[in-house]
Amino acid sequence: MVVQVEVIKWLKEGHDSAKDIVDLPWNVMKKTEGVFIAEYPKIPFVLNVVITEEFVHLIVPSGVETVALDLPERLKIYHTLLILNEKLNLLKFTISGMNEEIMLRVDLDRKTLGKAEFNDALTALLIGLNQLILALGLEEEFARAVFERIALMVMDRLEKGMKKDEILKFLIVKVGMDTKDAEEFLKRIIEERKPKEEVGYL
Repeated sequence: MVVQVEVIKWLKEGHDSAKDIVDLPWNVMKKTEGVFIAEYPKIPFVLNVVITEEFVHLIVPSGVETVALDLPERLKIYHTLLILNEKLNLLKFTISGMNEEIMLRVDLDRKTLGKAEFNDALTALLIGLNQLILALGLEEEFARAVFERIALMVMDRLEKGMKKDEILKFLIVKVGMDTKDAEEFLKRIIEERKPKEEVGYL
């Protein structure tokens, strides 16, 4: 049976030029006992890893909430999810939480789980997310969400005192931006973080 430490080790260890998703150096943060959040800048989702006694659950929130939608629109989305569930192997689409958010999920049996199957599950989640975005016509919204997530990563690094050159390297190497775009992106974030000048009144 695969142990918790081994699963987290698969994610943490790796290199940026890896061919397999599992071999990328994911940033893993422990949320609570048995619950971890993993991110890698070039992968357009946040991975929730929930390790129970018998299973490793990989869960990706889509950001698409359905609770406030009109019934016809909700039924249309549910119909799309059922078709995708039949079409795609390994993963399934679910509705979760008070806001009925669409989730992508893979449940892996710890008794037989190996690194290759774990990589297949990560690949399935990436393919499934792309299929979901295309099926629901959410390309622009998704691109904006990815952009915002990268911006938050940069702001976090700025707040921790990371140097500009180090952040540019992160954007170029980890995120995959070209040098000019990375410089412009960082410049915009730094400008937006500057405190606004106080206006004085007589």
